[in-house]
Amino acid sequence: MRDALAPDTEYEVIRSETSVDIDGFRKGEPTGEIECCCCGRSAMNIDEIPHRKDCNQRWAKTDYWRDRFLEQPD
Repeated sequence: MRDALAPDTEYEVIRSETSVDIDGFRKGEPTGEIECCCCGRSAMNIDEIPHRKDCNQRWAKTDYWRDRFLEQPD
């Protein structure tokens, strides 16, 4: 499993392309959504991006996610 925050993984912060009266964000302001530069899929959380099956960043997860969701041996 790769580290989602490693230098060889690429993501982009999604910025609003409309005015504040359309989506609540000023034009150019970050929306809180993050997009995988490999497959173009996005989510509000880097660990929850529904990557395409052929995306090479599909199994990239943060330490936070691994610590909480991977079973640890006793």
